[in-house]
Amino acid sequence: MKKFLILIFTLFFIGPLNASDFKTTQETVFKAMRDEMARTMKSLKTKGMPRPYYATYKVKIQDFFAVNSFMGEEFFDALSKGDVSVSVTMRVGNEKTDSSFFENTVITTAGSQLPSLSYGSLRQALWLKSDQAYKQALDQYTKKLAYLKKKEVKEENPDFSKAEISSDKPQLEFKPFDKDYIISLAEEMSAQGNVKELKRFYTRIFVSHEPTFYLSSEGAEYIKDESNITIYLSAQADTPEGFPLNAYRVMVYKDMSELPSKEELIKTAKDLSLEMQKAVNSPKGEAYIGPVLLEEEAAATLFDRVFAKNAQKTKKVLSLNRDTDYDMGDFARKKGLRIMPSDFNVTDDPQIESFNGRKLMGAYKVDDEGVAPKKLQIVKNGKLTDLPATRSSGETNGHARLGFFEEKLFAQASVSNLFFLPQRTFSKKELKEELMKTCRKENLDYCYIIRRFDGSNIMAYKVDAKTGEETLTYGLEMPSLSTRTLRDIIAAGDDLNVFNFASNTEPYYSIISPSVILSEMELKESQVENKKPPKLKKPPLN
Repeated sequence: MKKFLILIFTLFFIGPLNASDFKTTQETVFKAMRDEMARTMKSLKTKGMPRPYYATYKVKIQDFFAVNSFMGEEFFDALSKGDVSVSVTMRVGNEKTDSSFFENTVITTAGSQLPSLSYGSLRQALWLKSDQAYKQALDQYTKKLAYLKKKEVKEENPDFSKAEISSDKPQLEFKPFDKDYIISLAEEMSAQGNVKELKRFYTRIFVSHEPTFYLSSEGAEYIKDESNITIYLSAQADTPEGFPLNAYRVMVYKDMSELPSKEELIKTAKDLSLEMQKAVNSPKGEAYIGPVLLEEEAAATLFDRVFAKNAQKTKKVLSLNRDTDYDMGDFARKKGLRIMPSDFNVTDDPQIESFNGRKLMGAYKVDDEGVAPKKLQIVKNGKLTDLPATRSSGETNGHARLGFFEEKLFAQASVSNLFFLPQRTFSKKELKEELMKTCRKENLDYCYIIRRFDGSNIMAYKVDAKTGEETLTYGLEMPSLSTRTLRDIIAAGDDLNVFNFASNTEPYYSIISPSVILSEMELKESQVENKKPPKLKKPPLN
């Protein structure tokens, strides 16, 4: 097929890493990190100011290939090999009170890229980043001391506690990207949307190899494989009245070995295209308050937005720039309280590497403070019993993590692999029957099933409470979701579905969750105005 643009850029070629290459790379990276760390901890200082007492280094090597395809035609691809980045965290002061967990107006980019993987270039990059981090940590430390004195604030726990450190350095090996297959897959998936009813149908596939090397000033070391494959599907259309429809899918896999077959992925794209074609001529959704069934992806979105986000960052960040301390998850002050139905348990286990044939992005063996992680029972019989903790929480449980490009000088408490485990479950058929039964009890003629949350406006399936007939509707606003929503769960499916979340700005994690029925959700009609359709019909693409 015709290619409109091909862009290839190479920062530094290291090629696919076989076992021998990886061993050489590992030795070079750790030697550079150890040597510069020793110099930093011994000699980095400013007269009259404290030296750093704790620091960590990370070096990430990223090979990636990305391809974008629009309605069956590739229009962009990019290849990068050996993109090397470094990041530094640093603490000054002492374990009782240091520079961490304080925000001021100084912001330093956490990562920096360098042009080669040589010992010398790594040393130089680590030297410059250490200097930058030290200056920022000193700035935060002095302002934090002044803040604590002025506000007469007493911190609940020491800023850093001692812990037994661990290391984990497996040998990794990466196979070359099959670029032709990836391009072909993107083209064939996006071709499923090349129909008259759709304005746009877009596929993006991003494949990366990402070995990450870690060293702490206490001697903890790890190597992590943070590789991932992300497939993004986006569809746009207009109804005859001019209402804009949008839908998308995001699928994240650990590596090519667990990628579904080409036929399965093309079917996923075709299903999205067919749903959008059907939505174009569907009725608009009506305002509704009542039971709603959230299936698979929609349920995972609920648990991500109202559980995962609130189970993290369990220590407050002091701030000069805000009236109140901030950046804490909502659960930090709710231990012992019921936050879910009494038949729900939730665990967080970084040590589980796969589930039902899917590799989990949240798995790790050493956290970003050099501590081996523990399995957490976060919710037991509906009550919040535990939370991720770091060495700044009083006692760590090995859940200190930091996204590679987060603008922080310290790690924060983070989730890893969240398992939502109902004690009583229903099959898919039974769950729909339970939804209809609940609707009839409330004298409702219909209720809704939501399968995905597609941005600010969603499509939902209107279900006849007597017959179970489903009608696709469009034009409902994204409902308001809060931690209170979790207590509205009245039934759960026996399907545990894996959803991986990968981002450069926060640690990778996974959610393993069932479909759920909420006793009540308010759905409002969208206030988006109809747009005037184009005067001419969509032109052919070839």
